Amino acid sequence: MFRTRAAWAAVGAAAFLLGGTTTAHAAEGQAPDVRWASSVSDDLGTLAVGIGSDSAITGIRARIVSAATQQEVAVVENDAFGLASGTPDNGVWHTKQPLSLAELGQYTVHIEATDADGDRITKNSAGTLAYYVAAVLEDVRTDRTEIDIDHRQVRVDGVLKGRWPATRELKPLVDHPVDLDVDYWTENTVRTDAEGRFSGTVTVNSVAPVQAVYRYVNERPSVLYGEAAPIQIDVRQAATRWVVQSPAEARTIDFGQEVTLTATLERETPQGWMPFAGQSGGVLFEPSAGGQSAGVGYFTTGEDGKVTFTHAPYETGTFRVSSHSDDPFVAPASTSSAQIKVLRASVFTSFSATRTQDRGVHVEGAMDFPDGWTPATIPVHIQFSRDGVKWTDLVTTEAHWSGSGHAFSADIADARRGYFRAHFEATDSFRGATSNVVKASR
Repeated sequence: MFRTRAAWAAVGAAAFLLGGTTTAHAAEGQAPDVRWASSVSDDLGTLAVGIGSDSAITGIRARIVSAATQQEVAVVENDAFGLASGTPDNGVWHTKQPLSLAELGQYTVHIEATDADGDRITKNSAGTLAYYVAAVLEDVRTDRTEIDIDHRQVRVDGVLKGRWPATRELKPLVDHPVDLDVDYWTENTVRTDAEGRFSGTVTVNSVAPVQAVYRYVNERPSVLYGEAAPIQIDVRQAATRWVVQSPAEARTIDFGQEVTLTATLERETPQGWMPFAGQSGGVLFEPSAGGQSAGVGYFTTGEDGKVTFTHAPYETGTFRVSSHSDDPFVAPASTSSAQIKVLRASVFTSFSATRTQDRGVHVEGAMDFPDGWTPATIPVHIQFSRDGVKWTDLVTTEAHWSGSGHAFSADIADARRGYFRAHFEATDSFRGATSNVVKASR
């Protein structure tokens, strides 16, 4: 049962107070251990008590004292409690019904407990009863769960109610502040109307949760914290793309020759693809064979979205233009140009053909690669022509470094009368070359 202070006095409050902080009258065994007392977290009018003993708990009595006035306001008798979890000798007891107190506020709880052996203990200040209205946020929703570069405002609507501890009744909380949080930081505070409804907008600039929260305020001391479940807001990025105007097609250049890259960054809009100004990025020249890319330059796109760079590539490859925005609403973009094939020069610096006494011909000569690189192997084809127009390979030899150039030589047996020359076939990195045409001398 539940009764007031006057009823408690009738059964001997003075004797209880003389007991001090802790008293026990042991018939046998140990006195019960009152571990704690508190409100149930999601049902603040319900008192919970944790007790353990060496035998079953047979009696619980709670005295409720105002923390503000230090006056006892109620006594909760044994039959008001029921075992909520655990066992009779080690469990948690709840009041079967919420307590009905005259005032909201904080209360100190004193507990007297008795076990089946007749052992009894009284523990003053065993815990606290938080007898307040619990804030409850209902029907909280947003007008969008996805934002984009042009729509970053999110409206939040909901209803703030209070759960009264004595009855568990939910009632609208009128003219109370509600915080609208973005990523757990308050971005806007709105107030409830006569029905407890609230509405407000927040700006969201990245993927983040949006949440409605009621926080304790001094103007409403009887209402405790409450929060709605977070609503995740996602970002739909604006698509971007690069369009390369030049070089539009694959081309071949000589080493040292400059190539101009022109490209336009575009953004997808409801009106179609449009130039995208003010975006930063960079350009690399990437070798087709792999290895270290060359930095060409950095940029910020102008009003027409265009970037232009001139570069002399050192080997075959492609321009790579990329943009990346700090704005999470803008998708990164990159593309590669058509391939630029870079060929280094090769030249014959000398070539001669001399007839030998055995009716053969001895040829020799030298090559140079003036752009600084040299092929790993240098095959030289010795060619013959009767008329100086149509040529046939006779033999292939290899040129090697000789200190002043890359020299080669070959002997041709039974050589016919006619013309001779040396030829180096073009490779992926070097242009071909042909020597001067000679007749074999004696």
